[in-house]
Amino acid sequence: MTSPFLNRIQLESQRNRVADAYLLLGNSRIRLRSATEEIAGFLLSTPTPMEHPDFAVLDPAALGIQGLKVEHIAHRKEGVESVESLLRFRPSEGDSRIVALYEADRMGPDAQAALLKTAEEPPAGTTLLLTAQDSAQLLPALLSRCRIHRVPSLTSEEQLRRAASMGLEDSDYLILQSALGNTDAPLELSTSDRQVLLSLYQGFREWVADPSAPMPWLYPPEGGKLAEQREDGQRRLGAILGWIAELYPQLPSGTADRLDRTAQLHLVALADIRGQIT
Repeated sequence: MTSPFLNRIQLESQRNRVADAYLLLGNSRIRLRSATEEIAGFLLSTPTPMEHPDFAVLDPAALGIQGLKVEHIAHRKEGVESVESLLRFRPSEGDSRIVALYEADRMGPDAQAALLKTAEEPPAGTTLLLTAQDSAQLLPALLSRCRIHRVPSLTSEEQLRRAASMGLEDSDYLILQSALGNTDAPLELSTSDRQVLLSLYQGFREWVADPSAPMPWLYPPEGGKLAEQREDGQRRLGAILGWIAELYPQLPSGTADRLDRTAQLHLVALADIRGQIT
């Protein structure tokens, strides 16, 4: 069965109203990426868009960065693929070319401004596909250049099937879901990150049962870039807050009071690590 958003794209194509730029908006990065591939496959008339020479993907996760930068939009550095460099030549096959930019809401204002110039007048036959989870992080001018389609999250059945295919027990999936506050987020974590959180959960439960037990989530993250350590720290603190919220109604008053005080301290720490307090 064809997805509703793809039905809309097909209808637009039949009416010769395909937009120069689309923003695919939704809560699930997994669904946003699969939707991008579905649309690219339709527009390029191929069942395997990832293998098509006229489909290019700029993915911050694959590049090891938080969000695409100016050099990924405008040609600034040799050896760095950019939207500008991708659009220098005509399509290899046919008249259509698709450029996908994942997690556009993580781009800084400078990168978005650079992209705005391309979105205003892309070369003929070019379609830009942007994905985002939070449209509030996008410049209004860039939003106005995009036709927005909302992509629904995975159904509960799809989530459980994916979790099982990744070797996740239902109980572990629910633990991670509480930690991340999102039903799709556990499926987007690497195996090592999932194991870190599950191990952290065991330490958290031991601490709930015994206040003298260590609090391993407060240990500073080690290794990697500063941005990666910061993200790891946010994930740990956020996970503890999620687990506290889930356990709180079930606890006796004394333990609940202790967790309430702990939650307040963790909220301050989380705000601090996010840079909301200077």
